[in-house]
Amino acid sequence: MLEIAAQLLAVGLLWGVTNPFIRLGSQGIESVRDRGSKWSNFIQEARTIGSRWRYWIPFGLNQCGSALYVWTLQRASITVAVPVANSLSFAFTAITGYALGEKLPGRKVILGTLLVCCGSILMIYDKILQEQAQYHQNITFQ
Repeated sequence: MLEIAAQLLAVGLLWGVTNPFIRLGSQGIESVRDRGSKWSNFIQEARTIGSRWRYWIPFGLNQCGSALYVWTLQRASITVAVPVANSLSFAFTAITGYALGEKLPGRKVILGTLLVCCGSILMIYDKILQEQAQYHQNITFQ
C-alpha cells in the first residue's frame, strides 16, 4: 500500500505542478482573432499552441501523470485513488501557482484542501490497517 501511496503522490505532484505551467504556456490563445470559419480559427489556434514548448513540456509531464494514474489504478482501490490523487493535485496546483506569483486561494479553500488531504491520509491509513489485518488473518489460518 505504501508503494501505491507513493505512486498517487507522484500523480498528484505531476498533475498539480504542471497545471500552472500549462496555464502560462497557453496564455494568449484567446487572442487568436476570428478569421472567418470555425475551421480556420481552429487551425490558427492549433498553430499557435503547437509552436509553444512552454505548453508542450508541462503537458507531456501531465500526461505522464495520467499514465501513472491508470497504471496505479490496476492495483489500487478506486475509492482511495480518486480522492487522494485529486486532492493532492489541487494542493500542488495552489502551491505551485503561488510560487509562480499567482494569488493564494482564500482561507476556506485552503482549509478545505487541508481537510481533504487529511481525509485522504486517513483513507490510506485505514487501507494499510485492513491489509495488515488480512495478512495476520492469513498467517493464523495457515
